[in-house]
Amino acid sequence: MARIGLDPYRPVSIPETFRQLQPAARAYLYGSAFMGAAQAVTWSFLTRWLNVQGYTKTEIGTFQSLDSWGKVAVALPAAFLLARRPARGVFVLSALIAGAVYLVLPHLPSLRWMYAANFVAGLAMTVHYVAIAPFLFRHTSQLDRAGAFSLAEAARTLAAVVGAGLAGFVVARLSEPLGGEVPATNAVISAAGVCSLIAALFYARIDDPEPSMPVGARVLPVVRENAALLMRFAAPQFLIACGAGFCIPFLPTYFQERFGVGPDGWGYLFASGQVLMTGGFLMTPFILARLGFVKSMVAIELSSLPFFLALAFTTSLPVAMFAFLMRGALMNATHPIIKNLMMQATPPGAREVQTGVNATLWGVGWVVGPLVAGRVLDATSDDYAVLMCTTVGLYLLAAILTWTLLRSVERRVMEQGPAVSASASAGSGA
Repeated sequence: MARIGLDPYRPVSIPETFRQLQPAARAYLYGSAFMGAAQAVTWSFLTRWLNVQGYTKTEIGTFQSLDSWGKVAVALPAAFLLARRPARGVFVLSALIAGAVYLVLPHLPSLRWMYAANFVAGLAMTVHYVAIAPFLFRHTSQLDRAGAFSLAEAARTLAAVVGAGLAGFVVARLSEPLGGEVPATNAVISAAGVCSLIAALFYARIDDPEPSMPVGARVLPVVRENAALLMRFAAPQFLIACGAGFCIPFLPTYFQERFGVGPDGWGYLFASGQVLMTGGFLMTPFILARLGFVKSMVAIELSSLPFFLALAFTTSLPVAMFAFLMRGALMNATHPIIKNLMMQATPPGAREVQTGVNATLWGVGWVVGPLVAGRVLDATSDDYAVLMCTTVGLYLLAAILTWTLLRSVERRVMEQGPAVSASASAGSGA
């Protein structure tokens, strides 16, 4: 049996991958680095910032969920739009909107205004997310695709290292002269908005004249023909989203309350996590070459679970820090693998919808997760072990579904190569 799909397993070095990238993909990498720095600052400090101001965990969970409501609201409409539109304008507009929101968010007069701002930021970031994987697929070859997807994730996380580490340093140093952690955090969140605006300048240099489908082509028939395939990818990702949304948003307060970690310590810890995460992304082409798509994802997901359990029950800060670092490096390492397989298995038109469906379900998981988790913490006097153990159960179920649903999809890609039309992929794994 011909195995023309073996090329995606061939590891290509990162320098070689970067040299082979098309100019449009390189411009995206530069812009995504600034977006990664902006997201790292807002993700790692907004929860602490609200907690320091005395908001309840329920209010913090609601704030976090509003970002995800933005995902739920816009992901699928954006997917249908992006199937027939070039990506450059989408990247530029998303970066401009997110930058404007983060620039003003810490200076808004009330929590309700902050809720609204985070909702708009969620809209912008989701449209940005939906555009990424199909864009990279169009601007990479079969030979360098695995490395390019890994490099795209690594560029964002390396920038996050700088952003989070510098933000923690600035907050710690400016707290005294500015009168506290809150005004110091205001400054770094606004600076994150500036980073997002700079990203728009790089995105404007992208040359992406061709959408996935010709103008006037109908996307819905392609989606209907590939509905079963879309759901095979979406089901395990939804469980991962629910598990992550139940636990990850409260990791800043976990370290703040259980171990008394200050803003500079948290910034450095988060930055260190991004370093390990970057290493994980850069290793995925070699793991993929050894294990294949599905075995790689399942092995990585299962290996992260003991570290969640360590976070749940340890009272040792060094143990908690090590578990935090390893958890993040392992779970996030699956992202370039699943995106690569997803784009290989789905045809033009369905690729954008696939990322839109995943973003929608991810948004639902992150809407429900923080809302429920905030109430659980308020009801259990901040028992973070409940959150961690629930996440372990959901991740375990996700690994089982990944193995069950996606092995046949991988076989089809390996035997026939990437999907080029709806009919080529609709029956895969059905």
